[in-house]
Amino acid sequence: MTPRIRRASALLFALCLAMTLCNVTPAADAAPLPGLREEARVVWDTHGVPHIYTTNDLDASFMMGYVHAHDRLFQMDTLRRLFSGQLAELLGPDALPSDVQLRTLGLRRAAEETWATSAQITRVWLEAYADGVNAYLESQPLPPQYGALELTRASIPKWTPVDSLVAGKGLAFGLSFDLDDIDRTVSLMAFQAAGNAAGFDGTALFFEDLFRSAPPDPTVSIPEGPATGPQSLEGTAAALSSLQPLRQVLRPETLELARTYRDRIAQIPTLSWALDGMDTDRGSNWWLVAGQNSASGLPMLANDPHLALDSPATFYEVHLLVFDPQRFRVLNANGVSFAGAPAIAQGCNGTLCWGSTVNPLDVTDVYQEVLVVDPATGLPTHTMYKGEAEPLVLIPQVYRVNQIGDGAADNFAVADVGPTEGGLTFVVPRRNNGP
Repeated sequence: MTPRIRRASALLFALCLAMTLCNVTPAADAAPLPGLREEARVVWDTHGVPHIYTTNDLDASFMMGYVHAHDRLFQMDTLRRLFSGQLAELLGPDALPSDVQLRTLGLRRAAEETWATSAQITRVWLEAYADGVNAYLESQPLPPQYGALELTRASIPKWTPVDSLVAGKGLAFGLSFDLDDIDRTVSLMAFQAAGNAAGFDGTALFFEDLFRSAPPDPTVSIPEGPATGPQSLEGTAAALSSLQPLRQVLRPETLELARTYRDRIAQIPTLSWALDGMDTDRGSNWWLVAGQNSASGLPMLANDPHLALDSPATFYEVHLLVFDPQRFRVLNANGVSFAGAPAIAQGCNGTLCWGSTVNPLDVTDVYQEVLVVDPATGLPTHTMYKGEAEPLVLIPQVYRVNQIGDGAADNFAVADVGPTEGGLTFVVPRRNNGP
């Protein structure tokens, strides 16, 4: 495209944009917002979908943060506190067990590490979004839920880029975390105990009956794949031989630890779903139809991510339209976002469409560590690995709890949580700095 044609196209687009803005009614009177670089507009249509018009990318991110906070502030605040292990500061003492487990898992620690290594373009985009959230938080009335919880604006921390990252990690956590290993370990040990008492191989029965390592029918159904017979039998034999280390009967204390942890998680509503494992209805799908196979001649994308039917909804629909007259550049994208993050997760931009789906793989491992305890303090200081003592990283934790019902606003108490009950987080560097 020649410069003259490009300039004419840009002017035509600007004229169309101006006419659009002249023929819509903003949801609220226009007013300047601290933090905006240039003029911006937001129009909510009859379906409640915001259409954001700006002249640069960072203002688009800023306004996305503003409209997310306008419609979903309490949801955003709840999610960042949940995944940061700070939910008791909002909902009171009933949320304390969840906070202990989420701080142990360390999603916020992971988000802070991601922020420290993020590219500059990512940092400025997230910072602009946070500025937009805070512009709303500082200037507009709070949602009514805060009054019911006896909280004022002073008790709501400013939104930060790390909050957006921890919200994203929380979503990924919810789609991948599972504790199947614990239930399977408990079941395996029950089979082993029964086998020892009755004189049969409990380990073999477990893997042949309850948790097969081979399909019920060894028939190969992949086109042009190997036929059934020796190849399939060899594959089955190899799979069974890999289970040989599990024939060692696990120690009773391992069973007790596994059961205790499982029962503890089962009592926490924000985590008990992980006990369902990846064998339930979690997952998602998408499919594509080429243009030559559609009535319109255009390709079609159908995307069903199978997310929970929460209220407010997980998704937030939004339209971004950025026209930069200096660079003759246009961004025109619409789709669904997550309240708390400045991105369109699934949508279209006038040229292409994109979606996402989840492959429910086993990505959670549970380890039993052998700890070295300091006799003077009674606290673990090292973990044993291949006969060597490796130091643990100890992170002190302070839990603030909202005192709901006492009639006092912004009244928090510090929970008395012992060092081995969550007052200290013990991190194993060898386990990718996991708990």
